[in-house]
Amino acid sequence: MLEASVDGGYELISRSALKAMMTEIGLTTSSDLMNLNSSQKARLGEVKTVKYLLVPTVSKFGSRINLALIMVDASTGSIDPDKKASETFNSLDELADKLKDTLAEIGLGTVAKKRGKSAILTPLIKAPHAPGYLAEEFNTLLEAALLNSGAKLQNLQSVARILRKNNIDELNEAEPAMFRRIGELLRVDYLVQASITRFSCIHKKVYIEVTRRYSISTIGNIEGNVRIISAQTGDLVNSIPFRLKVDFADVDDKDDWTPRDYDKYLVDKVIPAVGGAVLKTISK
Repeated sequence: MLEASVDGGYELISRSALKAMMTEIGLTTSSDLMNLNSSQKARLGEVKTVKYLLVPTVSKFGSRINLALIMVDASTGSIDPDKKASETFNSLDELADKLKDTLAEIGLGTVAKKRGKSAILTPLIKAPHAPGYLAEEFNTLLEAALLNSGAKLQNLQSVARILRKNNIDELNEAEPAMFRRIGELLRVDYLVQASITRFSCIHKKVYIEVTRRYSISTIGNIEGNVRIISAQTGDLVNSIPFRLKVDFADVDDKDDWTPRDYDKYLVDKVIPAVGGAVLKTISK
């Protein structure tokens, strides 16, 4: 995993070549590099073409795993104080997920390549009493709006299948490392996730004094934000707020509408502005 993740402009030599070099100067294991005597330090400079030696140490504290990475100057045998990192993980899986971050701390992280695609994640529905179909409705319309504007997206069904296969479902409080992992699984540059905090279509009976008849007044409200997260770093790139109120008295031809038709109309009206703002960010 280290060999696959190291970059930072450095070129690696094979472990077999390094082992042969170390054997020539009387070193047998990488741990010997932490306790060099003056003679060995002097001979370490004989490791030709090698500027640094990366020494990893894995240890265990109870059920947790600690990884220490140290860079040794091959010409002097001294430890570079700016190229040391130590992290503790709950499992080997977590270590694998965060290895690139640990390497990045000492300037050895792999430079992520742009893939030209984004992925829409399942919205976080925080509005009380929101209909169960709201998340799917919002994402379907957002996907269509972005595709019609020329955005390149991972298919919504593919996103759901890949995340489900990797047992990733709850993203309400996901850490940056989790978003980076999702980005690698989906092979995208950006992750787009809506959070809907208010959603309602309220129908009220209103008495009209002039006609002495009752009519139905319907007011719709939708509010929230769309977060755009870098799949390379897991950091938040942009947060786009949205808020819309619709008086359905201004909408014609509602005679045969169902409650879902009102909900869909409300979402459909907020999507153009949201989609345009999202497109500006993911197109950079």
